[in-house]
Amino acid sequence: MSMVTKFVLWSLVLLALVGITGSRALWNNQNSDSKDFTYWQGQYKDVAEALATDPAVKQATRDSVIEVKQVTVGQFTVTEQDGTTQQRVDRCQSCHVGLLNPQMTAENIIKIIDHTTVSTEDLPKYLEEHPDTLRVIKTIGAHPGISVEGDQPRDLGVIHGDKFTYGVATEKSLTPSDLTDYDAQKTNLKLHPFPTFGCTTCHYGSGRELIEKNAHGDPEHWLSPMLAAKYMDAACAQCHAQYDNKDFSIAYLPAMTTIARGEKLFRDKACYGCHKIEGLSKGNIGPELTYEGRSTIPEAVEHQLWDPRYKTAACVMPYFFAARQHNTDDPDREADIVDPRSQQITPAKIENADVVDTLKTHGYIPDAAAQQDVDALVTFVISQTGNNYAASASSRMTEIASYNTAKPEDVPVSIETGKKLFESSGCYACHYIGDPNFKGESSKDPAGKGGVAGPQLTWEGSRHSVQWLTAHYENPQAFVPSSIMPIFPFSDSQRKALSLYDQSLRPAGTTTVGEEVDMPTGELKAKGAQTPDIATMTR
Repeated sequence: MSMVTKFVLWSLVLLALVGITGSRALWNNQNSDSKDFTYWQGQYKDVAEALATDPAVKQATRDSVIEVKQVTVGQFTVTEQDGTTQQRVDRCQSCHVGLLNPQMTAENIIKIIDHTTVSTEDLPKYLEEHPDTLRVIKTIGAHPGISVEGDQPRDLGVIHGDKFTYGVATEKSLTPSDLTDYDAQKTNLKLHPFPTFGCTTCHYGSGRELIEKNAHGDPEHWLSPMLAAKYMDAACAQCHAQYDNKDFSIAYLPAMTTIARGEKLFRDKACYGCHKIEGLSKGNIGPELTYEGRSTIPEAVEHQLWDPRYKTAACVMPYFFAARQHNTDDPDREADIVDPRSQQITPAKIENADVVDTLKTHGYIPDAAAQQDVDALVTFVISQTGNNYAASASSRMTEIASYNTAKPEDVPVSIETGKKLFESSGCYACHYIGDPNFKGESSKDPAGKGGVAGPQLTWEGSRHSVQWLTAHYENPQAFVPSSIMPIFPFSDSQRKALSLYDQSLRPAGTTTVGEEVDMPTGELKAKGAQTPDIATMTR
């Protein structure tokens, strides 16, 4: 055989190998840290071909070309940090190639790649023990919302395990919660088809990437990593959040319970007093959050909520979700218990090592009971992007203008009204109120309620006049320069009602405080004084 003939023959063999897309050897690089689309399409082809019973389908699968699969989503553009937009391009199905194939159930994939048969009932345990197999199923398996049409139409199921929360398509759902999850995903997929919505519109991530690690949101400076399931409402809010101009709230779909909880916490914890969100709040102390979802990743928001001082030591944001155990600011007193509550709470299991480290540095214990609240607030905050694909830009500006020009309502000036305002305005988030007549430690007062970030108000009526309290609500820093209390947007009548309630908090039999005790004299006012001798104004 001549050298030319050998060269031709070997060239043909090489071309044949390159063209054999059914050969696993070309793409099954098990040692790769981040596999690209060629690997996953190869895995899919192997499974799909093995599952095919029709010879023509089997041959077509074998002959199919490995290629980039792309969807261009014109309706849902990507908004950059500076407010500019770019076209949304999704190449997610290049790896998640079996999303629409109802044969790609967990049971079928296991049968082909692991050469074993596993029942649906045994799947959760099996997948927890075989994480590599779970990874393949999560990548090339059918979307949990796929239904099967045939001689006997049926639905695929979805399961979750103790060690994985990603729903995988199975022959049936095993638990009521999984069945509910499947029904929701089936509805969502029907309403949000891939060709129209792509994947990143709802799941976030980097749709243009073809490397797994990058596509899921790890490329440098990428601010939209894939959303964890617990934060998914933030993506839904880009379309399904309707602002109410009457009471300046946001209406969500009934299923969006996490973000609705987050918005309620934003009010209950009085976050609105410190943070501005256009059309919703006018905070004047903390950073504006109107576009926070464009510039901050969920992990950073979660860190801030658990440990407000992690980024800035001088941050005045209260620790709403953690209790201080040790005074790490004073080495001589580090062993002292600062907050007795820290001994009564169950510490939250936080996976982020940075959060654990900074909390330990500052001496705080995260409260496990607050985990759902933290998740809900993170969801609400990262949903703030300034986008609403379901509404026009002009309608959004109208909403903001309505809020900015609205005046606080006038209310009856009474103790009862003030008490309701106190409870509905988030005051309890920072201020503790107990029974003024209770004898003993405040922590044991059965009527006690509230936070520890601000002064205790149980005996406020014994310390200040109505005039002082009203003026303090109007400008807290003018009366207590070190105060971190925001200037809440109350009307004059609301401030007076709140002050009446505050002054009613005093032990039985004690008299009220007159303005001559704690308000500047006429002579001092004429000189521009807003407070009397501040040394006497203990808070």
